[in-house]
Parts: sequence; C-alpha cells; structure tokens
Amino acid sequence: MRNKDRTGRSYFAGITAAAALMMVPLTGGMEGMPAVKAADNSGMPRSKGVIRCEQAVLDAADLQDLYGYVTQRKRMTADLLLQLGTKFRQQPGGIICDRNPESGPGDADLSQLSWPVLIQAVTDSQKVPDGLTVLNPEKALHIEGVEECTDYYVPAAADNISRGKAAWTDGRLVLGNGADNDRAYQKGIGDGENGHVPDFLYPLFLAQEAVVEIRHVHVGNPEEVAGISGCYENSKESKKQSVICGGGLRWMPPIWMENPEEPEGGSWHGGYYTCPHHDGIYESAGTCPHEDVVVTVVWQHDLICGLEDAVYARLSVRGNDTDHTDGAIRLEAVLEEGDAFGKLLWQEEERLVWSDEAGNVLGTGMDLSVQSPGTYRCSIRVQNEDVDNRELAIGVKVAGLVLKN
Repeated sequence: MRNKDRTGRSYFAGITAAAALMMVPLTGGMEGMPAVKAADNSGMPRSKGVIRCEQAVLDAADLQDLYGYVTQRKRMTADLLLQLGTKFRQQPGGIICDRNPESGPGDADLSQLSWPVLIQAVTDSQKVPDGLTVLNPEKALHIEGVEECTDYYVPAAADNISRGKAAWTDGRLVLGNGADNDRAYQKGIGDGENGHVPDFLYPLFLAQEAVVEIRHVHVGNPEEVAGISGCYENSKESKKQSVICGGGLRWMPPIWMENPEEPEGGSWHGGYYTCPHHDGIYESAGTCPHEDVVVTVVWQHDLICGLEDAVYARLSVRGNDTDHTDGAIRLEAVLEEGDAFGKLLWQEEERLVWSDEAGNVLGTGMDLSVQSPGTYRCSIRVQNEDVDNRELAIGVKVAGLVLKN
C-alpha cells in the first residue's frame, strides 16, 4: 500500500504482516473493483486490479512484497525454533510440531507452515516437555550396570538454579538462589561425617599407625596402717625431739605487797629474772633454759613389687588398604613382649578384642576389617589388675574415592 507524497513518489504506509494476511483472501476491492483473488497452489497471491482507500493505493506488487516479507519472517522463526530443538512433521491433516529430542528429524515443508502451528511451536519452546528422560552422565563413563536414564526433567525453580543465575521456564523468568547447591553441600558434609560413600564409588581408607606401651601401675594404698597393701609395705617410726624455749628473761623489780594475814603484815615480791612463758626464778639475765620433749610418728611406704619401670608389652595397630575394591580396610594389631611380659595373666579367650566407639565388640584376633570411618579400639584381655593402657584407639578416615569398574 502506497501513499502519494508531494514529490509524486510512492512509499509503503505501515502495513503489518497481520494486515497482509487478512488481505490475501480478498476478492472484492474498493469502489466495486475486484482487487485480489485467492492464492493459487504455489502460495503466491495473484491480483487483477487495485484497491484505493482515501490516498492509499494497493496493487499486485505490494501484495507480493508483503507476502515475501511475511514468508521470510515465518521461515526465520521456524529456523530459530529448529535450533531450539523443535521438529516439524508432515501429517495427513497438515504440519504438526514436536519437541521430543529422542525422536528423529522433522520432514515438513517449512514454506507451508500455518500461523497456528508456528504460534504453537513458539509456545511449546518455552515449556519443559513432559516425560522427557534425563541421560545418566555415569553411563557415558561405560560403567557396567548403570541405567541409561536416571529421572525426568522438571521445570526449574528459584531454589534449584545456582545463585546469581537466571533462566526462562515455561515463559517465566526464574532467578536462582542456589538452595539446591546449599542442600547438596550440607548433605555432603553429613555424608562425609557419617562415612557414606555413593554406591558407584569405592572409598580409599587411611589409618595412621598407633602405638602404646602397656605398663605396670602400682596397686594397693600407702595408708597409715602397718602391713602390706598391694605394692606397698607400710610401717611407722616414732621420733623424739627436744625443744628449748630460748626466750629472753625479764627483770621483775621488788615490790612490798601488804597482807594482814601474814605475820609481818605483808611480803616482798620480785627482785629476780623470770620467763614470761614458763615462769621460773633466775638471779641473772639471759635466755630461758626450759626444755620440752616432742614425740612425732613418721609413716614409711616402701615399694616392694620391684616393677617400678616394668613394661609388660607394646601394642601397635596399623591399617592396610591394599585391596580397595572391597570397600574395606583391614586393621592389623601387633603385640610385642616387654621385659615383664611373663607376669601377664591371660584369660582363656582371644588375647585381643576389637570394639567401636560405643563399646560394641566387633571381633577378636590379630586383625579386623571395617567398612566405614570412625574410631576403633583394640584391647588386651588379661586378669591383671596392675595393668595400665591396656587399650589402644585408632582412627579410620576416608582419604579418597575410586570409581567402580
């Protein structure tokens, strides 16, 4: 459609693609003149006249330009949809759209696409297809027994997109907060603390060697009762000690003290030296010679066992993870004799007992296989009461992971 400007030149006056499509089936024109008839089998419009609307004029060349413009944009839209995974298939009733990535390529003539199908394809491209399976990335590693697919795609939500990322889901803008990563991180921490390892991996265990000396500890009491108590012989001894006062003597001047009951009606007092603590009368100055005898009791606690530095045995435990395909680590204990080893009184059962942190007995003997990290204890089973450090703890942790074959 053209408008005449003042110079007599023609130009298009803003006819949209929608207006052009509405005008393609037009069979009658303004002022009673036939303008356009329906498109033939080639899809191109054919014109027999012109349409005059006020100052606008529309003829066959305009229709052909508009048709070419719309067809080009339609093809560009279809090509873009093809890049997004849309397939167009030819069916007996017309062309349909398909977004299943597991199906083959489309076979439709894109020049024959109708607007309803194109609009449906655009709408579907903004949606997550139902029932679309997720390829298991582990299968790409050729792991035997791993399924091809693990789950189905679901629409993205704010808490399963990384923080700071955005995505379009079903035509809506979704801003990620990374909640799924946070949950996975916390779960990973919990799994690590609990020793959980995914089924498709073997754990590599690490246990540093631990060694302890099993020594004698004295039994009995160094008490204040004469006799033998365990490793101690208790006895007492009385000791006497003389203590002289040694304090300075004080002069007491003479004074007359009247007393009617005395023959002379009184008497003289003082005129000598005395000790303010022990009394006594002394003619000259000096120190008090008074002597006291103090008796004290001293207890003796003599060790009579002769085992002050005795070592009964040395217990060491190490981990051996030579075959990690079984997902376990073998703990091996070695019991070496000390200089007092012969004084150990063994129980009838196995000499070594294995237990966990809770005290549950896991086994007996020189070795133990465990399949999870933690603290494990190995103890010797003796009747002796004078044995210290009869238990040794060793920590097992996961040092790495190995992919199963």
